[in-house]
Amino acid sequence: MTYPIDHVRWDSHFFGFPIGKIELPQDYDKVRLDTTLGEAHARYRLLFVSILGEGPGSLALLGSQCPCYVRKLSFRKDIPKNVELFDSHIQTYASTFCSSALERLAVQSGTMTQFRQDPELSPHFERLFLTWINFAVSKELADSIWTWHEHGQHLGLVTIRCAKRVEPETGYIEREARIGMLAVDSQHRRRGIGTHLLKACDFWCSSLDIPVSAISTQKDNEPTIALCQKLGFRQDRETSVYHYWSPGWIYDTRRGWTHNK
Repeated sequence: MTYPIDHVRWDSHFFGFPIGKIELPQDYDKVRLDTTLGEAHARYRLLFVSILGEGPGSLALLGSQCPCYVRKLSFRKDIPKNVELFDSHIQTYASTFCSSALERLAVQSGTMTQFRQDPELSPHFERLFLTWINFAVSKELADSIWTWHEHGQHLGLVTIRCAKRVEPETGYIEREARIGMLAVDSQHRRRGIGTHLLKACDFWCSSLDIPVSAISTQKDNEPTIALCQKLGFRQDRETSVYHYWSPGWIYDTRRGWTHNK
């Protein structure tokens, strides 16, 4: 018996090779996991292995030491009714053209992510986040973008989209807003801009009767964690994410990445 693997479609398309995702409980079975990885060698070049809770610094997987590239904390918040906006600097980004300011903020938002930490992925880090923000502006990866606009410049941004969440115990399905990118220009931090951006998300949720919002950030990102806690978010869970690179993959100039069976 093996653990289920979810195909990470968007990441696979971007990087040009198949990527899978495995989510494990803390008491996972190592033999079962090794069997899963061994059978997945020919199907996935990279597997994101997530363990619920604070896992070790690295995992010994099929003889390879796989470091923990990120520890994520997920937060959720119940949205109050009739939220209002109080600052004129907060605006929706309605253009279908992604400005250079938004692109700069997008890159800043990803500096602590697993894509920056893994040396195999880091050369593509900036291009990844530039692609992400452009898809967000085109509404493919976000339903709304809010910015802090001051003196003709965008100094902060937050992206948000509506999704469905299934309650594990009851199977109940509810709508929730998922906050994606949250960034404030490095020269303008500690001014409360992030607070206003997250309050804009509350306003968006309230206006659409979305009862809950959710956000994930890195455990090392103490300023964002403190901000979430100040604004009423409660920690939902912690996960440790490891990268397992399958052996036997080679790059062919005509066919791209293929597994050498």
